[in-house]
Amino acid sequence: YLIEKRWSLKALHREIMLSSTYKLSTDYAEKNFAADPGNRLLWRANQRRLDVEALRDSILFVAGTLDLSPGDVPLKLTDGQNLKRTVYGFVSRRRLDGTLALFDFPNPNATSEGRISTDTPLQRLYFLNSEFIMSASGTLAQRIRNEGGLDPENFVQKAYQLLFQRKPKDEELRLGEEFLKSGSSVSAQYTQVLLSSNEFLLRN
Repeated sequence: YLIEKRWSLKALHREIMLSSTYKLSTDYAEKNFAADPGNRLLWRANQRRLDVEALRDSILFVAGTLDLSPGDVPLKLTDGQNLKRTVYGFVSRRRLDGTLALFDFPNPNATSEGRISTDTPLQRLYFLNSEFIMSASGTLAQRIRNEGGLDPENFVQKAYQLLFQRKPKDEELRLGEEFLKSGSSVSAQYTQVLLSSNEFLLRN
């Protein structure tokens, strides 16, 4: 095909991206998994973790605070007033932002053909201790309450719909309700757990 199209990579990319395989979802199928557990034959799309830019943007988006207007003067990502998309953030060549470095952002002083994907304890601790995550969790909890999630059941339902675009399973609903009933100010902790879940961190 590449030769027929006179070595046009643009045409090749179009052919790939319009294929049925490229459009596959990550949905699990017991029958297919039994025959090909490693997905060698590509019966579903492989899940990939969000890169740091998409992750930060997604957190701000679900919290309802993402500023979608074009960037102007680049601000540091640690600036609490910086709610624009991460692509507009300031990147220092001398001292890379800690969050970017933690989530495998490439060295800005050199060209890079791809990113190394790591999964470290420090990344998990970021979701426990980061001021950004805790602030976004509180804002997200308030957004859910403002949109009608006043009682525990509605809160869990709206949280799952907002973050995962699905209804919670019976066990997830039961556990969420149980946790939210355990105290008067635990809703932000609950949303923090959901934000740090694998389901939120993976690209489906």
